[in-house]
Amino acid sequence: MQKQSMVRLAAAEFSRGNYLKALDLYRGLSKSLGDKNFHANVLLCERRLLRQGRRDCSQLPLKSIKMACVMDEFTFQCYEPECDLLALSPDMALAELEAFQPDVLFIESAWRGKDELWHRKVGGLSQELRAVLRWSKERQVPTVFWNKEDPVHFETFLATAREFDFVFTTDIDCISRYKAALGHDRVFLLPFACQPKLHNPIETYSRKDAFCFAGAYYVRYPDRTRDLENYVAHLPSFKPLEIFDRNFGKGDSNYQFPPEYQPYIVGTLPFNEIDKAYKGYRYSINLNSIKQSQTMFARRVFELLGSNTITVSNFSRGVRLLFGDLVVTSDNGSELVARLKLMDWESEQKQRLAALRKVMQEHTYAHRLGVVARKVLGWKLRNEPPEIVVVAAAASAEEYIQVVRHFRSQQCQRKRLIVVARNAWTPVDALSNDELVLDESEAVNLLISSVVESGAWLGLMNAADYYGPNYLQDMALATTYSDADAIGKAEYYLWTDGRVHLAGAGQAYAKKAPLLSRASIVSMSSLSDELTVGRWLQQMTNQSTLTGQAIDPFNYCVNGDNASNRDAVCARVNDAKIDSGLSIDDLIRDAEQIPADEYHEAALPRWSGSRLAQLFGPVNHPALLVSLIGGELCIESTLADEKHEYVYSRDEIPIAELVSEGRLLTHLDASPGLDIQYVFVFYKENKERLSHVIHSVNRNQSVAIPEGAASARLGWRIRGGGETRIRCLQWGHRSLDQAYLLGRSDKLVLTNHYPSYDNLYRNGFVHTRVKSYLDHGTQVDVFRMQPVSVTSFHEFQNVDVTTGDEKALEKLLSTKRYRHVLVHFLTPEMWAVLQRFSDLKVTVWIHGSEIQPWYRRDYNYQNDQERAKAMRESEVRMEFWRGLLQPMPANLKLVFVSRYFAEEVFEDVGFRVPEDSYKIIHNPIDTELFSYQEKHTDQRRRVLSIRPYASRKYANDLSVKAILKLSEKPYFNDIEFCMIGDGKLFDETLAPLRKFRNVKIERRFLTHGEIAAIHKDYGICLTPTRMDAQGVSRDEAMASGLVPISNAVAAIPEFMDESCGILADSEDAEGLAAGIEAVYKSPSRFAALSAAAAARVRRQSAKHVVVWQELALFTEGIHA
Repeated sequence: MQKQSMVRLAAAEFSRGNYLKALDLYRGLSKSLGDKNFHANVLLCERRLLRQGRRDCSQLPLKSIKMACVMDEFTFQCYEPECDLLALSPDMALAELEAFQPDVLFIESAWRGKDELWHRKVGGLSQELRAVLRWSKERQVPTVFWNKEDPVHFETFLATAREFDFVFTTDIDCISRYKAALGHDRVFLLPFACQPKLHNPIETYSRKDAFCFAGAYYVRYPDRTRDLENYVAHLPSFKPLEIFDRNFGKGDSNYQFPPEYQPYIVGTLPFNEIDKAYKGYRYSINLNSIKQSQTMFARRVFELLGSNTITVSNFSRGVRLLFGDLVVTSDNGSELVARLKLMDWESEQKQRLAALRKVMQEHTYAHRLGVVARKVLGWKLRNEPPEIVVVAAAASAEEYIQVVRHFRSQQCQRKRLIVVARNAWTPVDALSNDELVLDESEAVNLLISSVVESGAWLGLMNAADYYGPNYLQDMALATTYSDADAIGKAEYYLWTDGRVHLAGAGQAYAKKAPLLSRASIVSMSSLSDELTVGRWLQQMTNQSTLTGQAIDPFNYCVNGDNASNRDAVCARVNDAKIDSGLSIDDLIRDAEQIPADEYHEAALPRWSGSRLAQLFGPVNHPALLVSLIGGELCIESTLADEKHEYVYSRDEIPIAELVSEGRLLTHLDASPGLDIQYVFVFYKENKERLSHVIHSVNRNQSVAIPEGAASARLGWRIRGGGETRIRCLQWGHRSLDQAYLLGRSDKLVLTNHYPSYDNLYRNGFVHTRVKSYLDHGTQVDVFRMQPVSVTSFHEFQNVDVTTGDEKALEKLLSTKRYRHVLVHFLTPEMWAVLQRFSDLKVTVWIHGSEIQPWYRRDYNYQNDQERAKAMRESEVRMEFWRGLLQPMPANLKLVFVSRYFAEEVFEDVGFRVPEDSYKIIHNPIDTELFSYQEKHTDQRRRVLSIRPYASRKYANDLSVKAILKLSEKPYFNDIEFCMIGDGKLFDETLAPLRKFRNVKIERRFLTHGEIAAIHKDYGICLTPTRMDAQGVSRDEAMASGLVPISNAVAAIPEFMDESCGILADSEDAEGLAAGIEAVYKSPSRFAALSAAAAARVRRQSAKHVVVWQELALFTEGIHA
């Protein structure tokens, strides 16, 4: 909305007496154009509202704000401790409002509300709800609608949302849709949160060393079900698994765990006992049904982290963005187990603490209410823990310096320091406003109540002890979940006997624990008004322990500051460096800037579930049950898995009613749970059938109307069993993509492919780089550019990947978040976007096929037709590169993986690029994963080939010919061959070897970990090639100590020679066979080559060598 039109709109609302809307508009203008320009307007609106009986809430404590609401039970329990909250009854709402006189009306997307009296009344915009809204509008009480069911139920509650002054949503991706549909900008992000009074780290059970899943099984969510199946297949091998079935004993097949789950089911849990699942286990499982939203995910994530439980979860983009690595996230059970195994006791406790701190700092319902109050009521206070006043004794200037250093290192914002000077000394440092020095006589006479506010807390610091940065912060945050008058360390570290020890093991988060006095805080409300600073200091110093709420043992060590090895102290007690996700303040601020969608589907015609039910009429089929539930068409099927049926509408629909410019544009909105498609059958004027088309649901579909078509009949194609609810058939296309894409770094890796758990090999060397960057403390975002209609997200080995098209890439770069883009396999489509951002630094890694002319891969073409096609494509490709590189854009740099390949590229394009415009940096090899163990000479008899079979580039046919040549030798059966891989050429290429008993053939993909494990059992790697810019898989095998047998072509001689392997000539299968024979016949040569191969990789292309060279390209302060 243009600023000028906002000014006019604000003035118009004021003149109509809509002071609340005018106030909101003037506040927005003040924020964007300056407070001085609109201060008088804001003040005038506030005065008019006060004149009408509205309270000024800007300076009120949150708990004093009066909020009338319609909420489901659990939401009510979460907000009730934070304000003066009244749950409305539909039949008594107006009387309740009159008596209560709320400051704000808050309605959520409630299914049942108070005492289940609001069932279907919120989404249906009932008369009772309309009356409540009318009452609020007449009295200028601001109205808030929170759709916690977005994005799934966006349409369900859209009509309701239109009636409110302010709209909040759990899904940032819905904000642009709301703004377009509602016609205003009063739409904000409000995610789920944690209520510390309900979900907190206070230990109440003895935790089982096991996984717990408390929830339901949903047939209608196949992705969620598949993830759970994967977890059940892998997690129990690490720790026991126990399942509390929400629908235990109910017998509904749509919600019933299959028989294979029965050994893990231990019963059910009523709602009021959910704590047993949250706090009774070491690990808890979360399953998200919504995985692609950037902010919406299961609320139990907040609750579990607040309960101090290690949380493992299937992938969710929102979980990853908001919590980073604080939640162990993957759809792959074996990947989760691998990550959990890396945690020792201390690292696990630090992970739990970091997650707890994140939730208590940013994600409580007090924080959420504060957001609502700021946006709606102009609330100006802050959600902050209480002030902590630290008292410390210092017997010397040196001790004073120590104490001040401890204090100033603290992350806690609301803190003050009182130092009591024992003996006569003068402070050597200038005092800040929050530091006070008293001599002993002053301390003895100074009342604490005269210098410390009643709501503050008092704590000690000792010059000799060590205090980590979050020592005070964690104490302060504990006041949000504990009612105790004393909070501190009962389990803690201490320096003694020349090392760090843990004392009080098992006392962390105990409710009534013996706290170490020197590492505790006490509430001012628990102290006498007559107590002086000196006397309290003496009491606390003389009293070694006090009873209260224990917290974690970290960020503190007794005598740690005087330790002879302070680094050892810091390593044990300081927080671990863990990616904790985006700041919620930044996220909410970014969400406010999201513009309205350029077009919104609310304006498009649609047929509701009711209309579709009328169109089809009764359905008579023994395996199908069709009903109308809440305006949605519900279809239940008991068909066998492989069986399908068609169901058609009773009437035909005239084409003239449906078509726009000769095309049929549709989108069928259906819930997951049933394999269903929708069908259009086209008929001529004489009712003769012309053709048909079948569409998938939940996608934009477009089809050209066949010539001569006069009408169409709609149908369902239903396959297998399950249940779905059809919300509507929309006549037009929806805006399916996100209006705003979030990220976590200022560096973006852009690539054409990236590995997934279903496709392990796609650009695996790019993934190796990204993992190396992360290991060295540099985070990058990853974008995989593909011709897709909807942007999506996935995780692979703890790396998040965004997949989208050119529009999505432009949207991402337009956020101005990124300073450097790191490109692998640059395409013209990528550059078309990148060149629009001339201020971006761009580094392009060149690998091979993306820049090579056709003749470099002539071996791939089977006939003249394929070759001619390749020549045409080559001409376009080379034209692109020549145009790009001459002249080189100022913001562009190149990286080649080998010197040979760089020279080949210069030859192919016909010129050299400037020397300062490119670098030679090899692909990194993970020598920790592909570790070297000295090979036994017997392993020379074991030959391994792990290769793709996607093209002739990999020369697997030469491997076959070499083995066939060796089969003529008398010692052939003494050698074992293992051929592993996959691809379109697999069966055809390996067919000649299937007759040999000593040749093992396995068609499968392997993870890097599996490959590394197999390397341990073999001594020779057979890796012929026709083209390689480096040869990563060969280098990995060499790193493991396998002797490489390859061809002296392309860049291969740059990475191996006769000192560490065998090089045959190009296309020389006999040379490969001779190489294997030579190594087989000489155990000593095998041993020497094996050791030399491992050493060569570590010297030339090991990850620890290469990563610093790459980081120096795009990370400040790093030099190769």
